[in-house]
Amino acid sequence: MNLDDFQKSWQLQDTARQVSINADVLLNEVRRNQQSFRRTIFWRDVREVSAAGLLVPIFLYAGWKTHWTLYLCAFACFVVGAFMLLDRRQQKKNPPDLHGSLTDCAATALAEVSHQIWLLKNIQWWYLLPLAVPMLVFIGWITLNAPGHVAAGIVALLLLSGFIVVLYAGIYWLNQYAVRRYLEPRRQELRKLLNELETENHSSSMNTKKPLGPLLLVLVVCVIAVIAHAVKAAKAESLSVAYEDPTSQMLETIRVKHKFPALAAAVVVDGRIVATNAVGTRKHGGTEAVTVNDKFHIGSVTKSMTATVAAMLVEQAKISWTTTIGESFTELGDRVHAEYRSVTLEQLLSHRGGAPGSAPKLLWIEAWNASGPPAKQRRDFVKGILARKPQVKPDTKHIYSNQGYAIAGVMLEKAAGKPWEELMQEMLFKPLGMHSAGFGAPAAPDQVDQPWGHTKARFDEIQPVPPGPRADNPPAIGPAGAVHCSLPDLAQYVVFHLAGEKGDTDLLTSDSFKKLHTSAGDDYALGWVVLERKWAGGRALMHNGSNTMFYVVVWMAPDRNCAVIVAANIGGVNAAFAGCDEAAGKLIHQFLLK
Repeated sequence: MNLDDFQKSWQLQDTARQVSINADVLLNEVRRNQQSFRRTIFWRDVREVSAAGLLVPIFLYAGWKTHWTLYLCAFACFVVGAFMLLDRRQQKKNPPDLHGSLTDCAATALAEVSHQIWLLKNIQWWYLLPLAVPMLVFIGWITLNAPGHVAAGIVALLLLSGFIVVLYAGIYWLNQYAVRRYLEPRRQELRKLLNELETENHSSSMNTKKPLGPLLLVLVVCVIAVIAHAVKAAKAESLSVAYEDPTSQMLETIRVKHKFPALAAAVVVDGRIVATNAVGTRKHGGTEAVTVNDKFHIGSVTKSMTATVAAMLVEQAKISWTTTIGESFTELGDRVHAEYRSVTLEQLLSHRGGAPGSAPKLLWIEAWNASGPPAKQRRDFVKGILARKPQVKPDTKHIYSNQGYAIAGVMLEKAAGKPWEELMQEMLFKPLGMHSAGFGAPAAPDQVDQPWGHTKARFDEIQPVPPGPRADNPPAIGPAGAVHCSLPDLAQYVVFHLAGEKGDTDLLTSDSFKKLHTSAGDDYALGWVVLERKWAGGRALMHNGSNTMFYVVVWMAPDRNCAVIVAANIGGVNAAFAGCDEAAGKLIHQFLLK
């Protein structure tokens, strides 16, 4: 007789009929089915605990890179995994008797099934809600503190929270369906079997206590974390400076909100610098106040400067936009990969030369460890790049590449017979009066005479980066992003570009400026991103830059002869973009749309 026959026998309504079966066969069948049940539960728990264990480091890393509330999600995953492990350990305290009677075996199986029913019926307390609470905290914190209208943030919060509720309701329903479809019938079968065996000594009552421990623990930790963060933010806000100037006060509010050590801005209207403001401190935790004349590292905004110097050399007939790598590096001969030889200067400056988006790992390590004159470091780095196959076939795809600008920089050096740094000083900085402009970290070693760069450390802490060689990218990619200068000087450079399109400068012709400002494909010109913005009256030129320790963004509206510049001494797009973008938006509304 198989198990189905037994089940049918248990379900007979005629209680007078006696089922005569072989007790040993029935015992083996019950044992075999319960062993299968235990294996299913075991592998389910392995999957769930493994998933929780995998998510813990993922959420920790995400919290480090994005927002501290994701640390709470990591903690919730740990709590859920720990609860499942502790529950299994508790159940092992009453191991099944492998040699027990049929009655003992059925009673043990009934207890195990009843426990799983209890777990699934209470899944919201130990699984769903502990995971949902930190997720809702994360969603709420991000949406309500995101730049933009409060109403939009509330709508986003409701939509995302609704999605979480629907998702978790679906998970809850599936588990209750499993209880009804599989576990309750099994429990009823085991109860009937025990009744058939006429036993009264084995209780099948199910635990009615709710497993609130995981939820309460996560709730307490979330509440403490939110309160601690709010107190910390309030303390930081209490230390903020009150400014009489409304622009500086607006910047200070944004600086405190986004936890920047310093925030600075400059505005150009009708070709004139009308505002320069700076708030905060040069170094996080220090007392040295930032000034409007302090220097900020401008990162990849350097690219447009390199392209501008290239245009000057083109007008001097020292190089051409169509000059190729093969023509510039004749001494390398076959050591230049064949696909690179026909790549032009213009293609490199527009990121269409096939150069890799990331430097090869070993070559990048060599660049960091290199010493000697920057020009030599660049040549060695570029030789390594050109010896390798391009990432894609040149002029087929836009790949943003610092390596491409390093190659272009060496081409300019070879054409002019001077290092790139000298070309920048002689052809751009001195003629424009950019006396603050230089290269690398702005501050002197061991001094706080200029702003220090900062990074976001673990647990959302701000980490100052001491000035020195490691406070900037290696000189090998200098033409892609190594310049520092004050915001008034950077604004003067922007005014130069605004005037250039109209032919109002003697340093470069309007045709060259049009070349620099016209997209070569994928909305990228030569050192500028070309966009359409209503506030700009149509075409807008933009570029941001970060050496991972500073951040700068420049917005130009050539048709309106206006521009906005924002800088922070904390690096990385994730850390600085939102605050600088918010400041730029407010400055545009305050000065350009009034």
